[in-house]
Amino acid sequence: MHYKSYETRHIFMVLAICTLLCSPFFILLAPLGVAHTIYYDYGVRLVYVPSINYWVYGVGWFLIFLGLSLLFLLKLRKSSIVVAVICLIGSAIFFYGGSKSFVTITDETITYRGVFAKEESNYDWIEVKKVNYYQMSEMDPETSYYEFEFKDAEKLILKENGKVSEIQGLIESSVINADGEFNTIEKEEE
Repeated sequence: MHYKSYETRHIFMVLAICTLLCSPFFILLAPLGVAHTIYYDYGVRLVYVPSINYWVYGVGWFLIFLGLSLLFLLKLRKSSIVVAVICLIGSAIFFYGGSKSFVTITDETITYRGVFAKEESNYDWIEVKKVNYYQMSEMDPETSYYEFEFKDAEKLILKENGKVSEIQGLIESSVINADGEFNTIEKEEE
């Protein structure tokens, strides 16, 4: 006779370890992939994923790891199953919230939404009052960023990365053509 040499809970241990090992790839690639899949459309020059999205996806992934670990550690009791299901539901909520946050820039508009925000904000370039580009020195560990100020007093901060720097000319020319103000402010290392 062949006997089973493992318990069911060991499967959850293996799943928890696999979740932990896959987490760096998932946390770094999923927010960008989801944002580009949902929000990219013809004419969109930039789909920007705010850094908070990576943290939100990280919390969601940690809740999956926690749920699987509890199933292993607490030996599949009713209480551990309930807590694991709550962790999975919580992770789904965090993944949903992380998928909602984005910034898109086109030739005509800037559209953005924060994490867990219900409505997106949509502005034409003529509604941009001022854009300040804070250019950091090369030795400064902080990243250069754009601060958009709209005519309704809303503000949007866009940290510079490779994709944002590609459309720097579009941002500057669109603001100036719409009678807005574009300032470059060089910040020295503090």
